[in-house]
Amino acid sequence: MEQQTHFFHALSNDIRLRIVLLLATEPQLSVCQLVRILDLPQPKVSRHLAVLRESGVVAVDRKAQWICYHLAGALEPWQREVVEATRKSLLDDEQYQTDQRMLEEIRERARQRNHPCAPVQHDKEEAA
Repeated sequence: MEQQTHFFHALSNDIRLRIVLLLATEPQLSVCQLVRILDLPQPKVSRHLAVLRESGVVAVDRKAQWICYHLAGALEPWQREVVEATRKSLLDDEQYQTDQRMLEEIRERARQRNHPCAPVQHDKEEAA
């Protein structure tokens, strides 16, 4: 039961839940990208990321001076199902939609600037 308690504690805060939902949509995001999307101070975002890291929900990749966060590969299938079900339940939520619009802006900027945390272009996208 300890794993479940840590997992649900990590998701029990609206900022942490927003971060997890963003990372469920985008494979990886840097702290600066999350700060822009969430419109929150960097120290506050970093504190919430630390809780998510400590609970095993997110993991970190270092790319030069950038630290990119992603959902932990060690998440159990039930944990991924909870995240996905939560994401689907919020599709009509105003805050979720705002975060997704900001995420799209961040994606475009990252691609244009070759940001280390930019999403990888897939063949279908490159052909378009």
